[in-house]
Amino acid sequence: MKKSIFTLTICLALTGNVFAVENTEILTSDTTQKKYERKTAVSIGELEFQKTYVRLPVIDNTKKGTANVITSIIRSATGNTLYTYPVTDAQIEELTKIFYEYVITQRFDKLIILPEQVILMTKMGEAMLNTQLPQPSIPQGIGFNEYKAKVERYLNSNIAPIMKKLMEITLDQRYRELPEQEKATFITQKAKELGLTAEVAEKLMNSGFAFATYIPNIEGAFSLNISQGLEKLTAPYNAKISLQAKPILLIYKFDGDKGIFTFYKKIKGDSGATIETKPLNAPIYNQAFYQDLFNKVLFTTVKAAAINTGMKLKEDDNFAIFTPAEEVEDKTFKAKIGVAEAIRIDAPFDVYEFENGKKVYKGFGKAREVAYNCKINSTNKTKFALIRGKVEEYDLLREHPWSGVLFGIQFGTTPFTVTEVAGYTADGGGDWSTFRVTIDADLGYIRNSKALSEWWLKLFAGGGSGGDDINIPALGTTISPDSYIEGGLGIYKRIYIGTTGFATTPGIDLSYRYLQFTGAAGDKLTIGAVTVTPHIGIVYNLTANFEINGEIGYPVNVSSDTTYTDIWGIQYTGTAQTEGGMNFFIGASYHFGLVGSLSKLYSEPPSCRRTK
Repeated sequence: MKKSIFTLTICLALTGNVFAVENTEILTSDTTQKKYERKTAVSIGELEFQKTYVRLPVIDNTKKGTANVITSIIRSATGNTLYTYPVTDAQIEELTKIFYEYVITQRFDKLIILPEQVILMTKMGEAMLNTQLPQPSIPQGIGFNEYKAKVERYLNSNIAPIMKKLMEITLDQRYRELPEQEKATFITQKAKELGLTAEVAEKLMNSGFAFATYIPNIEGAFSLNISQGLEKLTAPYNAKISLQAKPILLIYKFDGDKGIFTFYKKIKGDSGATIETKPLNAPIYNQAFYQDLFNKVLFTTVKAAAINTGMKLKEDDNFAIFTPAEEVEDKTFKAKIGVAEAIRIDAPFDVYEFENGKKVYKGFGKAREVAYNCKINSTNKTKFALIRGKVEEYDLLREHPWSGVLFGIQFGTTPFTVTEVAGYTADGGGDWSTFRVTIDADLGYIRNSKALSEWWLKLFAGGGSGGDDINIPALGTTISPDSYIEGGLGIYKRIYIGTTGFATTPGIDLSYRYLQFTGAAGDKLTIGAVTVTPHIGIVYNLTANFEINGEIGYPVNVSSDTTYTDIWGIQYTGTAQTEGGMNFFIGASYHFGLVGSLSKLYSEPPSCRRTK
């Protein structure tokens, strides 16, 4: 019985006046919710790469027709059809630190057991430990099943026996009767007998879970491109490397009764597509020239995968923050959590109450002022704004797994009425039915910045159809619309209206719009325009994961270029003059948890040592 109680205790991953639990239905909405001791997560070895290199097919989008055929032959002859980049030992060591920094945040102490060293990471810093703790010797480049078997063999041959002996120490009646100060001396002596430092022994005694991570083949591609849209403002060409990593996080749980680690679960992370770009004045075919670009995107990819994996880990109650709501007012409430639990600005928390033993969802709030609670016995509290629903004193708050990035779609109309083309009077274009794919990112959460709270970055791309013919009397032509393409970015502020879930969203966008028209005789017109669009909209949050949105704006073209090619091949170039008009969009967004290249914007997880 005593061992069972102890096993339950070490398996609760707790932080501050918060806790993680396996069965939230046993909880009640009162003051009985708050007891805790800080725990340790043990990480076994480095990130394991199935292949310690990445092969990228070379895609050349800069040539067409005969030029493309000739260039392809030259690239084949010079070995520029496939680029292979190594993932070095030094990179793996650094990537391991980055990965676990985002997956296992400072709400846990982390004991990272590497092949040649042991790193202890606490909320106040990290240290290299001198210890006789057995080192894992798992080679890189092995298959998943072999890796999993080696991890389990190492855990149960080297770590589990030590933890079992440490558990027996804590259950020893002599130990239990000692004063706290003498307990530390007792542990130090026993640790020496086991060949450990007292510090390592203490962390292992507070461990319930062990982690190991396997990264299957990283997929990707290298491409040379003609710059399009806003990219043309930087350089005429660019090189891009895109990668995607899907790590598998293995989690083991220590069974105190059996004295072994048993497999708990695996979590499949996903970086999403990450892209890094290098501007070029001319296409360059040389693998070594792009080594720095590869290194950059590799770290971006692993960071994106870590953010996604860490978010998925919090879907498990054992690794999420639970805490009661306190000091509840009309639109705000507080909780005894903060920097020590790695809470970010704008982090959402779901609100629950218990009715007849059942957990009932009431709404959600977002962190606005994160408390510095790193000192022992700190009573500082984080302040939340209630976004939607209701909250009462001692309602249960549950950390909502979140990345701060939403993916969405929008439908609407966009005006592009043309009054002049290359110096010639014109009339037409009109309104275009438009479809957009959107990405919205909460900069307050991503940067962990109070100043940026509820400032959102918007990325969008889309196309349209249904515009009017353009008539150019001086050239004697009428041309019909073929396509409308747009892409850009913007920024807006969410201003919430009470606790209804509604927010107004004033903002501004910068975009590049491209239109193409074709006449009956084969003449063509293209128009490209850099556009600024002030707009205002509304967002309705049904949950922290799903929202409906709409906006109206007034696009203004700040620069443009146009080319009209008549049936004889004569080109007329210049600018295009346009009339203004209102655009309108309505859509919806959902939280999938992928962050991709946006991982570059994420600040490091909140840290006691950085916030002091």
